[in-house]
Amino acid sequence: MKLNKIEKIIVVILVVGVILGVGIFMFVKPSFDQIGVEQRTLEAYQTELNELKDKLSRLDTIDADIQVQREAADKYEDYFYPEMTTYETSELAMAMLKAANLEAHSISVSNVSTGSNSLSYFLPGDISYTLKNYANVAKSDPSEEKEVLEEGQFKDGNKLYTVTVNSVADVTITDENGEEVAPSRYTETMQKVYKAAVCRYAASNSRSQTTARMTASFQINGTYKDYMAFVDHIASLEKATQLGAVIIPVTVSPETDKDEEEENNSFYVDESGFLVSQDEVDSDDQVLVTDDTEIEQSITLTFYAIDGMKEVTRVDADGTEIVVDQRPAVY
Repeated sequence: MKLNKIEKIIVVILVVGVILGVGIFMFVKPSFDQIGVEQRTLEAYQTELNELKDKLSRLDTIDADIQVQREAADKYEDYFYPEMTTYETSELAMAMLKAANLEAHSISVSNVSTGSNSLSYFLPGDISYTLKNYANVAKSDPSEEKEVLEEGQFKDGNKLYTVTVNSVADVTITDENGEEVAPSRYTETMQKVYKAAVCRYAASNSRSQTTARMTASFQINGTYKDYMAFVDHIASLEKATQLGAVIIPVTVSPETDKDEEEENNSFYVDESGFLVSQDEVDSDDQVLVTDDTEIEQSITLTFYAIDGMKEVTRVDADGTEIVVDQRPAVY
């Protein structure tokens, strides 16, 4: 059977189409699919290469970073106690009481444990009621417009400043011209704003840190004056020391175990503020405390500790050195 020219052209086209289709299916498509696989592999290798470059680039700065962290650790370690045994903790607490002229005839000390410490920032709520609002309106001057400050702004004198907190360690105060105020030039108001801004930032970011802690509880005896001085002293310590719930007595029962001579010379201040003698005071009465009033209170001291990079073998307890390397040797 003879094919004419057109039929031959059609046959050739069909044969070429079949060949191309088979070739594409057998060779081109697998190769095209392989391109996608190779592309993903290339991207993975590229990501790994970039990570390696970042790690290698730190070789130039890692020593400086380590030094910065070491200096920070040296600085903050001094604000904590070393980890101590119960015996060392009791020695520390008793030495503090002795320095404060307070006595404790019994003491309970807990073993070292851990706990999470976080910061809270108290914002007093504005109490509003009708009579108060009326009074505020009456006291205000209608001719004066109250300036509304934006967040972060505060007034120091007649000048407006802005405090900006980028991190706990990155806080700046700028003036109205946007120029930063050097920390050495901070006024008392600026220092208060600075501290409040750092506390608010840390509290809002739920920052917390776990440290060790040792707790000592005891009944103390001493004068009211020495007791209050001890409370203030603990609050002023640089090392992380916490005094538990503090009870401040206002009145006490008069002493009944004095001898006759002491009773004749004893005078008290009653709840009305009048001076009364011992024989005028009933056993059920309460008298106001004075600086020399003998009181007895239960208190709890918590010492926060970290096992830092520096070896610490001595702790100063208000003038008394406490040895803190009394752990038994291990053989």
